[in-house]
Amino acid sequence: MEPVALSPVLLEPAPAVDAGAAVAIAAEHFGLTVRAEPLPAERDRNFLLRAEDGRRWVLKVSHSAEDPVVVAMEIAAMQHLELADPSLVVPRICPPDQVPARGADGREHLVRLITVVPGTPADQVPLPPRFAGEFGATSARVGRALRGFIHPAVARAIDWDLRDLPDRAPSLALIADAAIRARVESLLDRLGDLRAATRDLPAGVMHGDLTPANVLVDKTGTVTGVIDFGDLHHTARAADLAVSLCGLLRESADPWRAVRDFLDGYQRITPLEPAEVALLGELVLARATLGLLMGAGLAALHPGNQEYVTVYDAGNLRVLDQLSGPPLADRFHRICGTARLVSDGLERKDLRPRREAVMGTTLSPLFYRTPIQVTRAAGAHLYAADGRRYLDAYNNVPVVGHAHPAVVQAISRQSAILNINSRYLHPHAVELAERLLASMPPELDTCVFANSGSEANDLAWRMATLYTGHTGAAVADRAYHGVSAATAAMSTNTYPPAARPRHVAVFRPPLPLSDGRPADAAAAVAGVRDARAELHRHDHELALLAVDTVFSAGGILEPATDYLPALVAETWAAGGLFLADEVQAGFGRGGSHLWRFQDFGLAPDIVTLGKPMGNGHPVAALITRREIADRFAADDEYFSTFAGNPVSCAAALAVLDVIEDAGLVERSGHVGATLRAALTDLVPSAVAVRGPGLMVGVQLGPSAPAFAEALRDAGVLVGTTGYGNDTLKIRPPLIWGDDEVDEFLTAFAAALRRQG
Repeated sequence: MEPVALSPVLLEPAPAVDAGAAVAIAAEHFGLTVRAEPLPAERDRNFLLRAEDGRRWVLKVSHSAEDPVVVAMEIAAMQHLELADPSLVVPRICPPDQVPARGADGREHLVRLITVVPGTPADQVPLPPRFAGEFGATSARVGRALRGFIHPAVARAIDWDLRDLPDRAPSLALIADAAIRARVESLLDRLGDLRAATRDLPAGVMHGDLTPANVLVDKTGTVTGVIDFGDLHHTARAADLAVSLCGLLRESADPWRAVRDFLDGYQRITPLEPAEVALLGELVLARATLGLLMGAGLAALHPGNQEYVTVYDAGNLRVLDQLSGPPLADRFHRICGTARLVSDGLERKDLRPRREAVMGTTLSPLFYRTPIQVTRAAGAHLYAADGRRYLDAYNNVPVVGHAHPAVVQAISRQSAILNINSRYLHPHAVELAERLLASMPPELDTCVFANSGSEANDLAWRMATLYTGHTGAAVADRAYHGVSAATAAMSTNTYPPAARPRHVAVFRPPLPLSDGRPADAAAAVAGVRDARAELHRHDHELALLAVDTVFSAGGILEPATDYLPALVAETWAAGGLFLADEVQAGFGRGGSHLWRFQDFGLAPDIVTLGKPMGNGHPVAALITRREIADRFAADDEYFSTFAGNPVSCAAALAVLDVIEDAGLVERSGHVGATLRAALTDLVPSAVAVRGPGLMVGVQLGPSAPAFAEALRDAGVLVGTTGYGNDTLKIRPPLIWGDDEVDEFLTAFAAALRRQG
């Protein structure tokens, strides 16, 4: 009795062609004198042909019910693979492509002659542990090579499509063992509508049956080739992977190691999407369940072929056992590295107390009275777990926008190829150094990579003390230069004046003069001289004067054009070095040049870069003169394991590409001017609206922190800075345009109304 509606190629008997007939077909149509040995098959007849001179072929006799268009598709696919990935060994078609031949029962079949792929089916020999990884890589290579393949027959329906598992349910009654039958029935209920579940997943033309039976290996267990394209069809990539994984698990004594190794091998070539990974375990269960149902149905239809069609029943049951236990999605996500990419969008009320329990409270405080649990970011916006979208007007690190596709591509693809420390030669570090130096004054000819602005500034301090022989530092009052022991001492906005070390002196930042004019050269000279006098009182001389070129921590200040040149001249007169800290101001934020110090016509002794350099990836740099670097190298050396690694450099190169191609320096100047003008009109009560490019400060006075909270409530994120945090700090990604400015001003006006 027919248990289920199957295609004719499974319902009708296999071709009535024996070894003798195969020999005759080979002689008549291909001019070969051979011996023939039958090979196992489900619905066709396959024969291994051997000539006296040792040459071998496979004769494939297709089922009479097989559509000739499908046979033509298999031939075309093998020819396509040969061109798309020549090193991937698959059978080759011997002309003529296909010929008709009649079986003993009178049915006509299409016959092909193909070359023999060397090796033995992997399911017939003991396999080394490394096979799983090679199998995964082979699966990915086949999938990649088939991406460009098209044919009218690829949309065909096949009986082994695991997405149609519910259609095989009538075969339940043919499973003799009641316990197995109940288990399969339970899985049918659990797995549900797999076509709907896989509808939005990546899909394409897939092999359809890439199991160890169709992957050949040599005596060492190394993959030699892929055979049998009889199940080729268009399906979800994850469904095709499940076929391979199920076949692998049937052969594996250590199943989860096999899964890990297979997916590692696969993802080295083709990374999987989180949605695919989430469903992969269920699809493997579906394939094993389908195997049990199809085996029962085919055994009833073709009792003479029962041994072949049920050969994998024991293995399929073992797969069901192996995948029981913890939630499959969780384990597959951990294996594939997608566990942290999945967000259910739920706000986790316990997250803040959990953070405080393990990370402290005041040691590393959060922003805002009610902290924001962010789940993702894109472009100029952050998205929170409570469903709110926030315009980012604060984070200068994603200088070209959050999750910029070009930077994401650079990081992910380089990560998949190589990441190593900079003691090895690699072109990315050299190219990045060349491009950075080309953007600097010609005196600056040496680049050293670091991981953060703090590291770069720390190295600047070490270089300065060795080069000058001096031991004192001068920084602006309320400066910030980093978190290392040396740079924390120079970050005078992080501790009270009484705690300042004696080797660090301060000068007054370029606050407006008493008559309202910007601080000028005279103020700069007086500041350096006062700092030197303070150092002298503690037996120090000036080694390094460090300046954040937008004076961010001081309130985002704009000195007169002669202020910074005077600072430099007075520093040099004292025998010290001048450091332009471009960590916040660099990469075009000033709106006129790539580097803010260029606005003043300067050639600093040292320039440090950080934060925006990798758009969120930790990478920084120090740029200096060769003589300073050589003096340091005479007594010391600098090495940081991750500094200048290929992935970080790829990120930084992508950032430079985007800035140049999108004209973000010019955009920063234009958008910043528009924003400042609008804010000046909108908040006439502000003490000042100032800053270059997209580094804007709005000095409101004591109300600034409360106003920042009001802006947060209105959907915009800003910070505060300056003395007493009296200034709103607006430093958005440089991709802002008119739409973002309008969104910001609308929220700003709403916050003003809310505050009365």
